[in-house]
Order: sequence, then structure tokens, then C-alpha cells
Amino acid sequence: MQSNQQNNLNISGYITKTVPFKYRGITLSFDLSQGLFSSADIDAGTRLLLKVLSQVIDESAAPKTILDAGCGAGVIGICAGAALKAMGVACTVRSQDRDELARLFTAHNARKNGIELQTFTEPLLAGSTNCRWDLILCNIPAKAGKPVLEDFVSRSAGLLNPGGKVIMVAVHTLADFFHERIKLAGAELQPEEKNSSYSVFVYSGSEQADTTSQAAALTKESGFFERYPFYRRNAVEYTFEDIPLFIETVHGAPDFDNPGGTTEAAAKLILKIGAEKFTQIKDKPILVHEPGQGFFPCWLREFLCLENADMVLSGRNILALVAARHNMEKAQTQSPIVFPAADLSGADDFIRASGGRFGIVAAFPDIIPQSQLPKETDHLKDLWESVPALLAEGGIFIAGFSSSNADRFDRLKPAGVFRLGDIKRKGFRALGYVRG
Repeated sequence: MQSNQQNNLNISGYITKTVPFKYRGITLSFDLSQGLFSSADIDAGTRLLLKVLSQVIDESAAPKTILDAGCGAGVIGICAGAALKAMGVACTVRSQDRDELARLFTAHNARKNGIELQTFTEPLLAGSTNCRWDLILCNIPAKAGKPVLEDFVSRSAGLLNPGGKVIMVAVHTLADFFHERIKLAGAELQPEEKNSSYSVFVYSGSEQADTTSQAAALTKESGFFERYPFYRRNAVEYTFEDIPLFIETVHGAPDFDNPGGTTEAAAKLILKIGAEKFTQIKDKPILVHEPGQGFFPCWLREFLCLENADMVLSGRNILALVAARHNMEKAQTQSPIVFPAADLSGADDFIRASGGRFGIVAAFPDIIPQSQLPKETDHLKDLWESVPALLAEGGIFIAGFSSSNADRFDRLKPAGVFRLGDIKRKGFRALGYVRG
């Protein structure tokens, strides 16, 4: 099994349901998560795509190379791999998703079902240089943004081997849009399969299709908007706590026009703590977990005068991470390190990436409600088990939550960590701590 990052996550702490699934007579089992799409069962769109995939496998030459674009928990790529394995066909399946938690679940479910996959944290068609595919499979995200959807059709049709096919499922509200885009791409569209909510489009390549090579993995290189202009959503001029910011935002990531409640609370808390408290640790690396589109790290850099600070940006959504990196690079000579991570476990990996313990750790985690998690799992407690190991002596930890999560998080504070203060704002709360 290949992947673009070591798996240090305890995946069992994110499993909220296990469902059996039979495909072409093969019994499979999938662990799902409340933090991912289709957390209760295999969704109807995926089931319809797999029905069409079975027909294509029977009617065409067996595919040797498959891309599962936007893999979620891995159902489509794993079913394709299982079907071909049962036929005795050796194939390469690459599964990728913009969400690191999705990549981890795909890798986990593949191991569980005995299927070999390559898994990567990359959105849709990004990340695989000069590859061509016999099959591209996609349960297309309806809210990805029209420019992203247009690019998917035009480039997917140009990334096929001779005789290759794209099989894509979409909600009915996008059916007319995809009919038009496939026609404009010059691709050959087969009769579509429908149910009450979804349409499956099967199309092949053409000479008109965009054959632009895919760029390198998003974690490896800068210049994101130059290589992926269709992800650009907006340019926002925003004065954040008296500091003017110019933020370029992307489709497929939150906080596209303002910093968000937890980020605003965290900035107010840092103002309350005072810049002088950070003087002794300004030469240490900085870690911002779940930085959104970059409002907070850009503001922090300006407020604390950290133009050349070593910074690590971590989080689940690779699009948010590269947008935040792009926004920091515009005014900082030292490019931040992008580190896809579902949470802050695996402190050694973060420290190796930064070259040392952190002077500042700021985290804005999206906490799955405790009622939806396994009884033995507590993500707030897990966060406290990770943070002290990340901090240098005297290091400061800033955390932003909903007010209810913040109250319980504060009660779990371990020995050796001391509270600096807190701020409440519009149902959100930011807490500050220092490691003694």
C-alpha cells in the first residue's frame, strides 16, 4: 500500500459505523465516519455508479489503471479493485481525496478488505504527473464550484488511455451542466443511467480534450493558483483586528470570505495576552492546525512581526492548506510547510517537519460530537495528549472551539500546562495555555 504520508492516526477513534456491502458476489465491509460524506451507509449515487461500472467491466477490456477521484471512505476504488482481483486481473488503483481523513479511511478499508491501493491527499485530478488511465471513477462533489467541475470534465477526457472511460455520478441538478460540458470537451457520451436523484455519465476521450499534464503534488510545490487557476474563488480585502489582509480563497474550503468565529476569538485572545508574552519564543517554529484559507496565520505573522518564521500548516483539507500557504507566501520569504493531518497525533512527525518543538501551537479542530463517537474515544482528551509534546518549554498553545467543547477541554487540562486566558465570542471560545 502506497501513500503520501505516514499514518499515525488511531483510525478506530473515528469509526462511527461499519456496514457490509456485496459487489459482484464479493462480500466486503466498510468502516465509515461521521466526519466524512455518507457516514450512515453506502450512498445511492455510489451504488448507481458501481452498477454501471459492473456493466463496463463486463463489456470492455479489463482496465489495468484506475483513478478513484474524490475517494471518500474508499468504496468505489476498493469495489473496482475487488472485482478485478476476483477476475484474476492485475491492476493499479490510485485513490485520492482532498481530505486527509478520507485518505486514511480509504487506506484502512483497503487493508481490511485485502485490496491493494495507492492513496493520496490530493483533490480530484491533481497530483499524478503524466499518468493516463483506463478508468477514471468519480462521485463528483456537487459543491466543488462550477470552474472545478468544468476542469474535471475537460481534463479527465484528456487523461485516458485509448479505449479508456470516465464514469462519473452527479446529482440531477447538475445533469444539464454535465451534458453541455462533455459535449464541449468533444468526448463521446454513452447513454446515461439514472435513478430518482442521480445520473451516471460514461464518456471517452477525444482530440479536443485538454491533455495538459497534471502538476506535481500540492504538498510539494508552490504556485498553486498558477497551476490550478480553476480553484480560485475570490479575493478578499479584510481588516482583521486592525491589520489589513488580502486573502485569495479557493473553492472546496471553508471561511472563503471571513476568518470565522473561532479564528476571531483566538486573535482577540492573543491581543489580550499581549505581544510581549511571545517575545521569548518568537525564534521557535510555529504550528497552525486547521488554518482555514489563511486569515489567522497571516494575521499572526503581521501582529507578532514573524516575516521569516518557520511555520507548519496542518489540517485535513489540502485545498485549505495550499490556499493558506499561498496567502502567506505573498508577504513572507520563508514558505510554510504543508502537512496533511487529521489531528495532532504523531508529535514526532510534526517536530521532524519543523526541525524542533514549537514556540506557538494554534489549533482550530473540527470536533465530532462525543455522542457520535465510540464510547472509548474522546478527541478533546486526545488533543491534550498530543499538544504538550509539541510545545517547547515556555511554548504557548491557543485553541478555538465551540463554547461547549471549550468548557470540557479546559477541565481536561493536564499538569504542567497553565492557563493564560480565554475569550468568548458569538458562541465560540478561545483558550490560551503555556507549557511550564
